[in-house]
Amino acid sequence: MLKRLTLIFACVFLMGGALHAQTDAAHPHLWITAQDLPRLQAWAAQNNPLYTDGLWVLANEAATLMDEGVIPAQDTGSNAYEEYPTESSALLFAFMSLIETNESARQEYAQRSRDLLMYVMDQAVLGVADDQPFRHTEFATSDRSRWYGVSFPLIVDWIYPTLSAEDKATIRTVFLRWCAENLNAYTTNNNHPEPIGVVNDPVLVSDPSLVRWAGNNYYVAHMRNMGMMALAFDAADDPGGELSAYLENATGAWLYVIDHLFRTDARGGFGTEGFEYSPQSLGYAAQFMLALQTSGANDPTVWGQQVSFEANPFWNDAIAAFVHSMSPATAVSDDAGVVYLPAWYGSGQNYWLPDYIELFGSLGAYDVFTGANPERLDALRWLQSFTPPGGEFGLVERVQDVDSVHKAILYFLLFDPNAAAPADPRPTYGTSWYAPGMRRLLARTDWSENAAWFTYNLSWDEVDHQSGNGNAIEFYRAGEWLTKIRVGYDFDYHTSDNFNTLTVQNTLPDRDDFRLMIGQRGSQWLLSAGDPPPPLISVTDDYVYAFGDSTALYNSEYEGVTAVEHVSRSVIWLKPDVIVVYDRSATRAENPVSRFWLNFPAEGTVSGNATRMTTEGGQTLTVDTLLPADPVIAVSPLVDEVSSAPANNEMMRYRLMVEAAAPEVRFLHVLQGADAGAVPLTSTLIESNGGTAYQGALVGTVAVLFPVDALAAFESLDFSTTAATSYITGLTPNAGYAVTINGDAIQIAPGTQLTADAGGVLVVRR
Repeated sequence: MLKRLTLIFACVFLMGGALHAQTDAAHPHLWITAQDLPRLQAWAAQNNPLYTDGLWVLANEAATLMDEGVIPAQDTGSNAYEEYPTESSALLFAFMSLIETNESARQEYAQRSRDLLMYVMDQAVLGVADDQPFRHTEFATSDRSRWYGVSFPLIVDWIYPTLSAEDKATIRTVFLRWCAENLNAYTTNNNHPEPIGVVNDPVLVSDPSLVRWAGNNYYVAHMRNMGMMALAFDAADDPGGELSAYLENATGAWLYVIDHLFRTDARGGFGTEGFEYSPQSLGYAAQFMLALQTSGANDPTVWGQQVSFEANPFWNDAIAAFVHSMSPATAVSDDAGVVYLPAWYGSGQNYWLPDYIELFGSLGAYDVFTGANPERLDALRWLQSFTPPGGEFGLVERVQDVDSVHKAILYFLLFDPNAAAPADPRPTYGTSWYAPGMRRLLARTDWSENAAWFTYNLSWDEVDHQSGNGNAIEFYRAGEWLTKIRVGYDFDYHTSDNFNTLTVQNTLPDRDDFRLMIGQRGSQWLLSAGDPPPPLISVTDDYVYAFGDSTALYNSEYEGVTAVEHVSRSVIWLKPDVIVVYDRSATRAENPVSRFWLNFPAEGTVSGNATRMTTEGGQTLTVDTLLPADPVIAVSPLVDEVSSAPANNEMMRYRLMVEAAAPEVRFLHVLQGADAGAVPLTSTLIESNGGTAYQGALVGTVAVLFPVDALAAFESLDFSTTAATSYITGLTPNAGYAVTINGDAIQIAPGTQLTADAGGVLVVRR
């Protein structure tokens, strides 16, 4: 049995002003170490279905396909999807060569892995040739590399003693070329840190736009693959430390920028590209960091704070953000079985909570490796047992996914077959979460399946897979979405009319592509919008409030469309069932039309200024339009967009539109969710009698008032109401106010009697 060795810094020297370090460590040292092998071999036992019904079955199937010549012959060596990716089977065999208890079986698996690896390497070493297998210009930087590229360094590390000196020389030549290609990749926009070659320098994060692109799935995959290739070789097999030197770029440039992103514009645990790609991109980053831990290259004094999982709160926040994105209850999909219906953001091809094993498996493997955080490990095991599509009954099936062998391995590394069943961690996370980086707010009444749940979003919008969702709201209760955003993949699904917010007509761009479509819809801009200021947020036991100025999202200096003068939303959720929304819009466009949108899962009926929708489960959503005075109100069926169908399992089928054609508009809506047969509360308009202009609604015995001009300084407020409780919004956060009540008349002025909350809401009770 190999004895685990401490990482030795064979040499540390300055070169061109940058720190280069070359390392030796016992093999294996990527994701697992020699010290872990007895434990993992004990897990490869009959009492572990992830082994007997998962990895063992996969390995035998792959061996049969290899013996029959299907693998690797049916791998065309492309840079995209392959039914039988050679490196994936080689990775499976490499892992089995470590965990199998039979020595001859281990040797056979190692030899199979070596033969498949060298089948690729012997062709790749011939150099770039786009029409030849495994030699495409983007083989190491495009889709195949992000899906399976982690396999190559893991294989090399895991079967290192099986590789001959000639094998290693060939692999090193290929790895050097692939690292150089990753270093200079242009697979998509801004796909590497700039300036190239600079490490651990603030200039790398001086351009906020470039920092935001660091969350891109290709960008992060390039870091992972390059960094792990740099870690795979012993110093003796890497003359001059040329390959290991790429570790500095991976940690000092890529990870340096990503770490900064996670502390700033992605702070709070949400990846920048939404639920379609963030499970991958966050996982890629975590997989590289796991390799840094197990190889010993995780000393912050040498490599910087970015190499430490514990130094950045983002990793724990990512778990909280995921948990708070889970719907209170599960549903059943024809295609995926038991699923959670998340508060989605970003592009989406399938509307269900995705499998986060790329991230959570890596974090869990780190926790197993260190033993330092058993509570988090227990939470990760519960989440990976119950939340992916298929739920607990689909766990073994997920391990059997032959297209994602590294995911199956992460599942194996996460689950100790002898551990006690993990407890549900959700109640330990509180009932609300606000991520200040992506500016997403999620709040619920409790953690039961019947909880009411409210979401709000005011994200910046600058990178791929983001949407025009500024000031979007959603509402879920009693196991069903009453209204939510509409999920799809292409640009037409990303426009604001799909996102429970406003569209406001701007001037049209001089374009004939998707940007003209965005302009015609009056949507917020995609990729080139300005940044909105952070919203004001209040979260209490009784209510949740948000104010967001989304004006900048509707204009684009780059596209030359700047006629929208103001758009803002004030929204308050009065727990559990009432939401009051006040919207302001102003535009200089020749066709000054503003529209309020809400998506419905079922058809709604309009009667006067009231719209009523009944869900499949019998709940009702009533929407009272109190402003504008003469609205056009319509409910229409949602049809597939021009580009493609909506996401699989997307259930929003109809849409409410409230339209007003005027340069300046105020919308006021009251949304009420209720059980079947319940009568909604009466809603009426309230307007101020004096002082600063306010408008609002009396809903039952509660009044909510909003400033007509969101930017006007507050002087005083006089209004009349019979409400037992009044919520006055738009005040200075944490400032003091005097309140005078005389019958129905209420006066508010600066003073010391009561204090507004952190979002600028003052609660007045009789």
